[in-house]
Amino acid sequence: MINPKGMTLRQWADAMVLVIPDSWNVGTLLSDDAWQDWGVQLVRAPQASASNPPSPYAFDNWREWAERLAQFELI
Repeated sequence: MINPKGMTLRQWADAMVLVIPDSWNVGTLLSDDAWQDWGVQLVRAPQASASNPPSPYAFDNWREWAERLAQFELI
């Protein structure tokens, strides 16, 4: 997974969309305020959910969630 260090939310989300398989059906993040909803699309993809990644709703800050998510082998 991509470590978000030094990236903005949009940079990180765009990079994630580029590396995950198209079959995951995760679209582009359209609003910074919707990062948790976007993140749920990512972690609920069948291939990702098998690794039991952290829910973005358990975090108040996108970066903390993304840093935790980077520790998981989703792809």
